[in-house]
Amino acid sequence: MANQMAKYEKATKYDYVKKNKTENFTFLNQNFCKKGQTILFGDSITEIFNHYELFYAYTEKTGQAVYNRGISGDTSNRLLERLQDNALILEPKNLVILIGTNDIGCGFATPEYIALNVQRLIKETKEKSPKTHIILEAVYPVNKLMNVASVQMVGRRTNKDIATLNALLKEVAENEEVTFLDLTKELSNRKGTLAKEYCYDGLHLNAHGFKVVAEHIIPLLKK
Repeated sequence: MANQMAKYEKATKYDYVKKNKTENFTFLNQNFCKKGQTILFGDSITEIFNHYELFYAYTEKTGQAVYNRGISGDTSNRLLERLQDNALILEPKNLVILIGTNDIGCGFATPEYIALNVQRLIKETKEKSPKTHIILEAVYPVNKLMNVASVQMVGRRTNKDIATLNALLKEVAENEEVTFLDLTKELSNRKGTLAKEYCYDGLHLNAHGFKVVAEHIIPLLKK
């Protein structure tokens, strides 16, 4: 197990690009962002979220800004490392967390380990920013058979492993008394894989998929 986790830590270590992204977020948070807003927090699926367009009406109506703090390739351990500077420093009113697919993709982390990191994310948020409303998302399904690109993109990820993780994440959400949002059914086709109309590579959502996600997140946000 120790050897596996050492490989996991090495595989998830930030390169120059990822370090630059987290440093940019820290700079923006310290100098330009307002406290008490909504933050989307996660990996590449969050990073490419068309949040400006899909949350525009919500922002216009409520005055609540939505900041995207997704970094491609992020894993639960790295998200935990940047939680304070990239998110909690703003004392967000809402924190939407989506993480775990890359942990599975690495092939080294167990669902239990991922869930433990997510629990630590929640506990630290509740401790340092107790007024923050936390929405924990279930990891989205994948579709390895969609096209040639999807085989490589999905890699080791399987919907069975994702379902196992999501069951643990649901338990974490219930135990920590935070909102759990599972959009597996909404994003899946009849075979239970990620519907091709909602993605382009079997893993990442397109604008149609993100529209579904936004429509389910917005009613859960505290105004």
